[in-house]
Amino acid sequence: MIELYLSSDGKHTVHVTADTPEQLTALVPVAKVLYREVLTEFGTKAQLWEEANHPQSNGHTPLEKRIDTVAQALDAVAPRCPTHQAAMAYRQGRYGPFWSCRMKEPDGKWCTATQEVVKAKNGQSAVA
Repeated sequence: MIELYLSSDGKHTVHVTADTPEQLTALVPVAKVLYREVLTEFGTKAQLWEEANHPQSNGHTPLEKRIDTVAQALDAVAPRCPTHQAAMAYRQGRYGPFWSCRMKEPDGKWCTATQEVVKAKNGQSAVA
């Protein structure tokens, strides 16, 4: 018989009991495999202490990752420049928000393609 004890302090144990030495010899390799799987999934006591004493974050998503997520979401809904077929950038201008192309022309000047952003009925911004 194999018993598995998962401990909250990370000191997980696998107990093997058998009626005969032959049964015990047969169960030991299975118990070792089980123990390795437990350590892989839950970690060792030392790993848990290291993580508890030196947390990698405060539980919040890092700012860089949040910015990337917002940028990806904007790229997904952004209109495409009619000249370059690239996603346009959301800009806040003097007269309100608008979409503008991020690309440069062959002569080095910025592309002048823009699109107005209008307010949708649900209060969200939409492409004109």
